[in-house]
Amino acid sequence: MKVKKLLRNKYGNVTYTTVFIIVALVMLLSFLLLFASVKINCINIRNGAKMELNNLTASIYQDTFRSQREGNLSAYINTLYSSSSYKQQLEQNFIAGLANKIELSNEDYRLTNISLEFRQDGTDKIEYTFSCDAEFYITMFGSRYPTITQWIILTGHHNTKF
Repeated sequence: MKVKKLLRNKYGNVTYTTVFIIVALVMLLSFLLLFASVKINCINIRNGAKMELNNLTASIYQDTFRSQREGNLSAYINTLYSSSSYKQQLEQNFIAGLANKIELSNEDYRLTNISLEFRQDGTDKIEYTFSCDAEFYITMFGSRYPTITQWIILTGHHNTKF
């Protein structure tokens, strides 16, 4: 009975307290939905990037297998570090494959600062790191506003021992 009395005044009208409670609940629910959509989109972006890192591994496998058959791994590593065009080709193939798996930009988010870095880890392992910034947006009153920027990073590696 006290809850009814709190929500309505003696004339049966809605009180200011009721309005504030409803607004607070709507704001809380909106925040929870935004948080859930950001998490789901991050998972989708990571899954797409993981699949493309697997494709990158296959590409590096073909190149290192050929270089080890023809020479040694250091020749491939020199090509990887000294040839910017080869690195750009790997990065462009990665981004194009990622764009085929997921949207790089839509009404909910936009991926920026996409990068792919390589380094030699030990004598027989190549490590590569994908990173990007995901800018998430909400639409209010006909305009898009950035709300959250999430940094996404994934690391993969390729063992070159056969």
